[in-house]
Amino acid sequence: MKLVVLVVPREARDDAEAALESVGAYGFTEVPSVYGEGSTGPRFGSRIAPGVSDLIFVAVEDAGIGHVRTALASVESRLGRKLHAFLLPAEEF
Repeated sequence: MKLVVLVVPREARDDAEAALESVGAYGFTEVPSVYGEGSTGPRFGSRIAPGVSDLIFVAVEDAGIGHVRTALASVESRLGRKLHAFLLPAEEF
């Protein structure tokens, strides 16, 4: 099992969630309104650095990771920008 951690611009959140659901990744946890700076620039929800991101955590069986990657790539293509996704090993306990 893997834990997919997505850092998603607020305006792309619904698209990312729909993509996850389309490949059977229904259960997720969302942390709204996170701030930071990276390759796409600063996002602090202010006039100087507008924009807000959300974190989405979703556990995916190893066999489903390829489907999740494909679905997220489709979102990236439609939006014309990269989503930031990280893959971590996970165990349920």
